[in-house]
Amino acid sequence: MNGKIIATKLHKIENCILGAQNNPEIQEKLSAFGYTPERIGEGKTLLNKVNSLMTAQVEEYSDQFIATDKVGKLWKTAYSNYMIIVKLLRVIFVGQPEMLKRFNATGRRNRSLSGWLRDARILYENLLNSPDALTVIAQFGYSAEKLNDELQAVNEVENLHSKRLSEKGEAQQSTIERDKAFDELCQWFSKFRAIARIAIYDKPQLLEALGIVKS
Repeated sequence: MNGKIIATKLHKIENCILGAQNNPEIQEKLSAFGYTPERIGEGKTLLNKVNSLMTAQVEEYSDQFIATDKVGKLWKTAYSNYMIIVKLLRVIFVGQPEMLKRFNATGRRNRSLSGWLRDARILYENLLNSPDALTVIAQFGYSAEKLNDELQAVNEVENLHSKRLSEKGEAQQSTIERDKAFDELCQWFSKFRAIARIAIYDKPQLLEALGIVKS
């Protein structure tokens, strides 16, 4: 359910519960129908639980958005570096398809994150484990140290991507928990509101004070 809709409903429920708790006349009438201060307090507890879960859910989604932003920025830089080395290899080893195949530097580039992570790791790891290729590519400004740094950036993208997936799962779970608690509160409030209409039937102004329309 939309968070704004829930927040609006929570505000109305909170005003109703607090109105009942703070008005002795309303308390007396409700108590006659079994809604003692303790029983109304149960509704307040449910309300507090939903509010707490609302806060937690917002924080979880905030963490997810932050992780997504970090992945996007780091991937952009790492992908750019990767494409430079791919193009360089194609120039250096032109006419040597077996070398280009070794580094998976032929054909169209994979644009999906998971596919790029696999391709990038193949390229950098195979380069670093190919002394002959390292000797050649060093002449064009690519030392083993530089390649290791770029491989580390690839690993960091993967780690952040895994964290993002974890944050996404936690955010989805927090939404499920919030919605479940909100449903419990709504069930409690639906019965409370119905009883309040009966208990305070002769005092429409008190019902209005609770935000309940006389039926």
